[in-house]
Amino acid sequence: MRPPALPLLRATVWPWLLAVVLLPLAAGAQEASTEDAGQLPFELEAADVSYDTSASRVVAVGEPDNQVLVRGEPGEVRADKITYDIESGMVLAEGNVRYGDAQGNVLTVEKLELRGDLRAGALQQLRLRVPVLGDVLRAKRAEVSGTTYRMEDVVYSPCAECPKGGPRPWEIRAGQVAYDQSSSQATYRNATMRVYGAPVMYLPWFRHPLGERKAQSGLLPPMYGKSSVLGDELTLRGYVYSPDENADYTLGTRLMSARGAQLLAERRQVGIDTESEIKASFLNDTGVGRVRNHLSIVAQKDFDTTRRIGVNGEVANDDNYLNQFFNRNDPYLASTLYAEDGGEQHYVALSGTYFQDLNASRDPAQTAQVLPRLQMERWWDVWGGQVDAGLDVTSLYRDRGDLSRRVIGSTEFRRPFWLDDGSKVTVGATGRLDFYATEGPTRDGFVTRALPEVNMLWEKPYLSPGGNHSITPLVMAAISPRGGNVGQKIPNEDSAAYELDTGNLFEASRFAGLDRVETGPRLVYGLDNRWGTADNTRWRLFVGQSLRKFDDTTLPLDGGAGTKDSDWVGQAEANPVPWLTLSSRFRLDHGSFAPRRMDSSLRLGDVKKAYVSVGHSYLDNNTDEFTSRMRLPLTEKMAFEAQSRNDLRNSKVLLAEGGLSWREDCYLLKLVVRRRGFTSGDVQPSTDYLLNVELLSLGDNEN
Repeated sequence: MRPPALPLLRATVWPWLLAVVLLPLAAGAQEASTEDAGQLPFELEAADVSYDTSASRVVAVGEPDNQVLVRGEPGEVRADKITYDIESGMVLAEGNVRYGDAQGNVLTVEKLELRGDLRAGALQQLRLRVPVLGDVLRAKRAEVSGTTYRMEDVVYSPCAECPKGGPRPWEIRAGQVAYDQSSSQATYRNATMRVYGAPVMYLPWFRHPLGERKAQSGLLPPMYGKSSVLGDELTLRGYVYSPDENADYTLGTRLMSARGAQLLAERRQVGIDTESEIKASFLNDTGVGRVRNHLSIVAQKDFDTTRRIGVNGEVANDDNYLNQFFNRNDPYLASTLYAEDGGEQHYVALSGTYFQDLNASRDPAQTAQVLPRLQMERWWDVWGGQVDAGLDVTSLYRDRGDLSRRVIGSTEFRRPFWLDDGSKVTVGATGRLDFYATEGPTRDGFVTRALPEVNMLWEKPYLSPGGNHSITPLVMAAISPRGGNVGQKIPNEDSAAYELDTGNLFEASRFAGLDRVETGPRLVYGLDNRWGTADNTRWRLFVGQSLRKFDDTTLPLDGGAGTKDSDWVGQAEANPVPWLTLSSRFRLDHGSFAPRRMDSSLRLGDVKKAYVSVGHSYLDNNTDEFTSRMRLPLTEKMAFEAQSRNDLRNSKVLLAEGGLSWREDCYLLKLVVRRRGFTSGDVQPSTDYLLNVELLSLGDNEN
């Protein structure tokens, strides 16, 4: 490379003009002073600069490996040649022009015209490069005004150019496009979507994001399918419209030849102190001859960091609608209106909940509704421990059956002690006073109960010399008067579920709610074995049991603690290498050690790459299910994914699904075959074939 005609100059244009006045042209240009550079419109770096005083302009020319650089606050311009007109204040860049803004977007053009402040101008033969996606947009002409590019004759596609010059998988052609650099949004008018060169959709107006920002407005991918129950189906998830960064609306349609057209709508908004999400669907089901719909609302208003009000609700007009059309298997739907205030030492909440039981065999008039519930809690640090006082006021209403109201007040004190031998002893004492009023066909009257209890938990870890193995025995003793559940006088609304496991073994009461309590003298013990490091457990085995002096007829026999000697509960974990994980929670009969409950899982591989995982859930005289899931990459672009759920007790396939996914740089194809083998209400077994097409970088995709 020949030496530059002039030394590398980095100065503003105005010092160059000063040099024109002071030095004759024949003497050549000299490096100018940069004393006042901070007050001038832009900086200039060039290998060769010439001056034309008669035309009042400066011409800077670069070399193949050393382009001219003009830098200002909005961004910078690199080009083979830059001409600055002093009188008009315009900058003309020519030849391999690259304009980069502060957000990392890069324009590549043949010719670029800007003002001296680099904030407005005209462009020709533009190409736009954005972070992550690369070159995605081309335009013949464009005007730049502030942060907005108004372009004409535009072609947009994140797909790579075909090596043989053929059409790309998909692209959008538009007569006019406005690109807002500040919000990374491109707005199209009179656009056409083409797939491998063939026009498939006319878009009079739409918007989508460019770059790394999360998608706002844009198209959502369609889904094609065929079902033995729903018929041929086409899901046009539709369009997302986002008027602001914190809000969007989604409209879609699901067309099913055997069931009709289902309308889908969503609205989401997040503010400084508010957030909300509304989902709704509507279907005039031609298969059953009735209208079906559902509505979901989640909204919250924060008054400060501790006080808020909100609603979290969902309703459907029949029991099987969500199961059949959204693959959900909820036992019930709950809608709660609440207000709460929480601080460092208190919590207060007022709520009301409406439950919709989705079991078609139960009478909905007998479902209990919580109207209302008041919860209050206050705690203090006292004598090296903590005192916790609580109040629960609940009223239950139902159209048919018992009505009940309860007031429960409680106080608890807990304090830990550390002994010289490394043991930790936690001493606790609780007291409850309950009031129940019932009215109905099975219970009618007023009843109270008082429940005092004291308990103590001892634990001590024993460490191996290397610290890789620890053995921790735990023992808890609890004493309280027997009884407390007052026969059948106190209703059981929230304590129907009881299951002894490792998570609640050392709780004073293992009931899920407050209506039932465990009483009498009890002893609980367990042994926890761990191998590994402090932040990575490679092996673990925990086993424990609960003993009581007297039988408690309140405890269900199938819950694990219905006899004096409870079932053995435990947990086993193994993670010897990153690609292998094994875990199992179990409950064994206290006498025969026969399994009464087993929840086990095994995973081989990396969930982000190739993996296989299996699970087994067993409950004595109830559930026996096997599940599996896998992902196997076949090539760099194609992968096979599958999952299944099997009822081993009845030898039935509940769900089996498998499919292929093909990912290119600008689209994702998924072909799925699904078999549902169960019957629930009017939901019959079905076989579905689904084809999902996602256009990457449009709609709700962030890639």
